[in-house]
Amino acid sequence: MKSIKALVIAVFAATLLAAGCASNSSNDSSAQYGVVKSINQTTESQSGVNVGTLIGGVVGGLAGHQIGSGRGNTAATVAGAVGGAVIGTQVDRNSNSQMYKIGVKLQDGQLVTVNQKGNVADLRVGERVKIVDGEVQPA
Repeated sequence: MKSIKALVIAVFAATLLAAGCASNSSNDSSAQYGVVKSINQTTESQSGVNVGTLIGGVVGGLAGHQIGSGRGNTAATVAGAVGGAVIGTQVDRNSNSQMYKIGVKLQDGQLVTVNQKGNVADLRVGERVKIVDGEVQPA
């Protein structure tokens, strides 16, 4: 019974995480156009949510829940969740690409900043770009 409950919780958590990470397909009609004003390296995450921490906490909590009974079970669940979150955070830090803050002046004059992960070698200050689904791309 315990393993079925754990499996249901794991499937539910995975479904929530997958739904949170899903994005709509890009559509140029929803793109915003502008000019790159600045590109700076940063340590901030793209979404502000550390997915490694979430997944590590859920998996660790589920693993800890399989140990003991009563208060010992509760303590093992909490310890597993905390330990999993710590490990997940570290794994996420080690696997993340460099983050960049890209300042873009939009056609309407508004200045926006986009946090973007990965290689931005194809972007230059002064270059015309489009922002699609929260990502800056050459126009």
